[in-house]
Amino acid sequence: MIRQIVLGLSIAAPVGPINIEIIRRGIYQGLWPSLLVGAGGMTSDLFLMFLMYQGLSEFLTLNLVQLTLLIFGALILTYTGVQSFIHKTDPMVDSSENRGDRLRTGLISSYLTGLSIAAFNPLNILFWLGIYGSVLSDSFDNENIIKAFYVNSAVFIGIGLWNLNLALTIHFSKTLLNPKIMKVISLTSNLVLLGFGFHFTYEAIIRIKAFF
Repeated sequence: MIRQIVLGLSIAAPVGPINIEIIRRGIYQGLWPSLLVGAGGMTSDLFLMFLMYQGLSEFLTLNLVQLTLLIFGALILTYTGVQSFIHKTDPMVDSSENRGDRLRTGLISSYLTGLSIAAFNPLNILFWLGIYGSVLSDSFDNENIIKAFYVNSAVFIGIGLWNLNLALTIHFSKTLLNPKIMKVISLTSNLVLLGFGFHFTYEAIIRIKAFF
């Protein structure tokens, strides 16, 4: 179980769209929205692991499925990055008077954003397929199936710990960072999201051309 928790930490740590969005939400909207981005991503990851547990891993590797994921991933990430620039505001500190209204309107949006980014990120799908194939499937073959699923679910403890660490770090460092530095961080986050969106768009175009 400890091994699976450590695996979850290693899965969540690399910089990717979910981590970037956690940072961006933490700067602009506060602690809870950034946590819910991570929770949405974990929900998609858990559902994906369940699908592979049900034997659908081969379906997820089909070219048409991968192309669909690329298209949706490109749309979601590009839309998120563009919206960040259109509705650009100064990074928020949670002492503002309208904190309650901001949280009420942002929590569901944050969760759904994390859910959609993880669900339609083909890199995330392929990564989980690799983890499942190299680590998780062995335990399903060799142990009681219910116990194996329970033990492997400890991966999400590690992912959750990383998301909590990242959200808390951004939340408490906001009061220490210079406003100009925070603007640079938020601008970089927006550009990285757009970069992922353009990358997926390029990959989708390449795959579409391959069909003809």
